[in-house]
Amino acid sequence: MKFNYPLEIYDTLISEILSSRKKPTTEIIDYINSLMLESFCIHTISLKKTTYKIESKLHSFHPYATVIKDLKCNLLEEFKFLLPQIEQELNIQELEKKYYWDNENKTTQLYILTNIKIEEVEKEQLYFLYCSLILKRETETIQKRIKETISELYSIEQIETYIHKKQFALESLAAKLVKKINPKNAIELYQYSTTYSDKDCLKIIYNAVEKAIRFLEKEYFKYLDKNSQAPIKTIINTKIEIELKYKELKLDSGNCSIQEVIEIILQSFSKIMELDLQQKITYSELLYASELIPTLYNQVKYKQKTKKCLKEIMLEFNFNSLDFFYYYTDEINKELEREDNDVEKFKILYKYLKNTNQRQLYANNKWNTKLPSAKKQISGWLEEEIQYLNQKRMLESYATTNPKNVETKTKFHTDLSVPQLSYFFGLLIQSGIIQPPTQRAIFKFIADNFKTKMTNSISTDSLNSKYYNVETTTRNAVREKIIELLNLSKL
Repeated sequence: MKFNYPLEIYDTLISEILSSRKKPTTEIIDYINSLMLESFCIHTISLKKTTYKIESKLHSFHPYATVIKDLKCNLLEEFKFLLPQIEQELNIQELEKKYYWDNENKTTQLYILTNIKIEEVEKEQLYFLYCSLILKRETETIQKRIKETISELYSIEQIETYIHKKQFALESLAAKLVKKINPKNAIELYQYSTTYSDKDCLKIIYNAVEKAIRFLEKEYFKYLDKNSQAPIKTIINTKIEIELKYKELKLDSGNCSIQEVIEIILQSFSKIMELDLQQKITYSELLYASELIPTLYNQVKYKQKTKKCLKEIMLEFNFNSLDFFYYYTDEINKELEREDNDVEKFKILYKYLKNTNQRQLYANNKWNTKLPSAKKQISGWLEEEIQYLNQKRMLESYATTNPKNVETKTKFHTDLSVPQLSYFFGLLIQSGIIQPPTQRAIFKFIADNFKTKMTNSISTDSLNSKYYNVETTTRNAVREKIIELLNLSKL
């Protein structure tokens, strides 16, 4: 049986299964017999003191069949008295049978092997075993061909190109199979029924494809496209690796002053923890999660002796999700809102910009490969805020020096001159009738709200000068106005 390109056998089997035009039974039997392999059933029984439990019955060609060569021969004396009862329950009547056992785990496992001719296997199971055998051999052949091809390549670029092509082809085929199988969850992809249905055969193909991808992952990881879909088993392994720390962080976040940022981080990693088959999970994301979660856990759980706040650590780890960007910039905005003076706002923004630009990144990769780095996002935002403040100050300055361009504001006309107005408000301040926050504040108030016979626009600088240099004529004029007020109060 020859195939023109490495994945043709996978496509051929998928086509046979989906079209219900499977290879004739006689051809399958001839193929299996040509392999000269021993065909037998493996009965697995768990033994514990005086009791036992029948676990499974699998053909030796089944993908989950126990590898007999790794087991011990015969059986422990202490369990031999159970054999008649076990064989009767399993309806084992063959005289020629073999016993193997294994006690490396907490319970002793007994394996009883009975011969079965391949011609005696039921049709549905036969095709399932055929798929298992041919895919096992073909996957080994593919791995060998990949190694041979790579040994003949002389540059990193050539190797990367070759690996990326294989990776993409296998990844596409795996995605196609997952869609056809349509499992309820990831674990179902690795579970076979006892009816050996078409879906079970597709699962065998998927597992063979995944095994080929994981071969690339194990042997040529540095050449892989890290932004491609990771195999589900690799995702499961990463999930197991970080699951305990992830769950503890989730429990602890409710009692933590930095709850909001922790929830943002954990929510980003939820697709890994939930093993969502509808979402793409890449190698980069798995690498990032396996590095960040332990660091985050140590920071929160053990409160390491570091003065860095958690949001700065996230910046150093290049956590560039939009939710984190919004959280980080919102924290800066809260600081800015507490300042009334633009100069102080500039100080805050420039301090953050300096710290951000000087921040050294711990992680070479970033969480979202489609977005700019966290450092670039935040420094860009800071630069825009600084530019906005600069433009705002320029416009305000222009409006002050060009009053015609400013919207006309209603001002109160007063018969007092500018010096008299300045002196009068000075008396109000000295008497405690009004209490402005600063001297300049009262000058601005007068300039914004009053006009005299001589001018519609009063200068704050002029008011300031007249306030501290009061002439006698000004004092007398204001005194007369105050006397008029006193006389009016007698009415």
